[in-house]
Amino acid sequence: MDPLPDLPRPSPTDDGRFCIHGTSIAVGGKGLLLLGASGSGKSGVAAQMICLGATLISDDLTLLDGRGGKILAMRPEGSAPEMELRGLGIVRVDTADPTPLAAVLFLGPGTGRLPEAEHLDLAGHVLPLLRHPPAPDLAPKAMLWLRGR
Repeated sequence: MDPLPDLPRPSPTDDGRFCIHGTSIAVGGKGLLLLGASGSGKSGVAAQMICLGATLISDDLTLLDGRGGKILAMRPEGSAPEMELRGLGIVRVDTADPTPLAAVLFLGPGTGRLPEAEHLDLAGHVLPLLRHPPAPDLAPKAMLWLRGR
């Protein structure tokens, strides 16, 4: 069964990479891909994480390169180092170099207080899948989770 049936899937590019509608951030050399429905708060959670020390990889559209032993998240060539802050506009931000993904965070219903481990096959790589509803405490929890990996 598909654990995320309503989310976009990675689309192949002409050079063997994939792109996906999602926002990605880096913390200590580890990437986190934020997925969720349009308007679910991906950029908002990323903005909070950036204020806590994370670095944006890419907002709204992330390029994935899984051709090596790891899956790298990166900003598509030619896209500006910017992010959308809903209700405020577009701002320039520092961005990270291509970063190996450590996990995928789905912004939607959670699976419980201490959920069983879930995984997602993304562009041929199996990654931990975290689920959490957008909430004021999500950004610091995600930062701590990544730092502990």
